[in-house]
Amino acid sequence: MKPKIFVKAAMSLDGKIATKTGDSQWISNEASRAYVHGLRAAYAAICVGVETVIQDDPRLTIRMNGQEDCHIRMILDSKGRIPLTSTVLNDDFRSKTIVFTTRHMPQTVETQILERGAKVVRLKDLGGRVDLKDWVDACEALDIPSIYIEGGGEIIAASLLAGIVDVFAVAIAPMIIGGQDAKGIVGGPGIEHLRDAVRLKHPKIQWFDEDLILEYQVVKENRQ
Repeated sequence: MKPKIFVKAAMSLDGKIATKTGDSQWISNEASRAYVHGLRAAYAAICVGVETVIQDDPRLTIRMNGQEDCHIRMILDSKGRIPLTSTVLNDDFRSKTIVFTTRHMPQTVETQILERGAKVVRLKDLGGRVDLKDWVDACEALDIPSIYIEGGGEIIAASLLAGIVDVFAVAIAPMIIGGQDAKGIVGGPGIEHLRDAVRLKHPKIQWFDEDLILEYQVVKENRQ
């Protein structure tokens, strides 16, 4: 069975996930972030794009009730750009890190990742990026039942375009960031016609102090 894919992002009221300088910590409040750790605990794996690792060096662990735990950590890194000093490659949970890449990752980088105790899985590339449909098939082969993706505008865009997302959620913080160069919640090239828009259904609305989290099922009918 293919894994259930849940995508979640945090944005300002004007749809930004970071300032023009890349500052993104923290857009959501503490109550909203505690909810996120609950999501991490509920899913078998957490996935981010390599740009998130480069910019934020996240731990991608579950921190609840004063304890820290870790499920499978996935990094989508088509060209082997992950810093070898990254927390996910060097902490006590590094054996639970899988870097999904393509033929474009240098063998020397793969070797150094493996030497640290993490794993590397090479997949098909699509336009120079990891083919996300091949990624889902690989996760199914690894018996991973569910994956929580924390975006990253590019990984959000790519996963929606690939039609692999089951649930999409966004935390909306009561702030205005502004700026044409500030990153928006969904990157990529975008669509040309509204008929091609990703449609959502069955809204679930939750408040976490002043943060609002909207959660939707993704309509998959008639999508590739």
